[in-house]
Amino acid sequence: MTKQSTQQSSTPQKLDQAQLQIQVKINRLQLQKATLENKLKTASQSQRKARTRTMIQLGGLLNMLNLPNICGISSGDDLQTDFEASDKAAVLLGMLTHLEDSLPPTISDQVIEKFKQKGIRVIKNHKIQKTRG
Repeated sequence: MTKQSTQQSSTPQKLDQAQLQIQVKINRLQLQKATLENKLKTASQSQRKARTRTMIQLGGLLNMLNLPNICGISSGDDLQTDFEASDKAAVLLGMLTHLEDSLPPTISDQVIEKFKQKGIRVIKNHKIQKTRG
């Protein structure tokens, strides 16, 4: 074989190897992309679950004070789409807004501590009532 024919036959091999290397790199990048997308999805789901858990706990605190019952909100009411239930939700929101309006713009650590102690008493009383009830 001449030098020229050897170069011509090795050129297609070099191209095939380069294409193979590029394809390997593409496959690795696609795998990395899929891994990152999965991590983002998992993080998003985790944040949603944490938010949902907090919202449920906030609802539990409102229930401890019997606020939903005072407003006429029953278990299973759809507070967004049912017109009558949305009025009940508006009453509850009005109560909470009144509370917010009555608070000073800044709350001292001493007042926060008083709120905390009062809240602890409510939680303890609620637990006692649950065990008796």
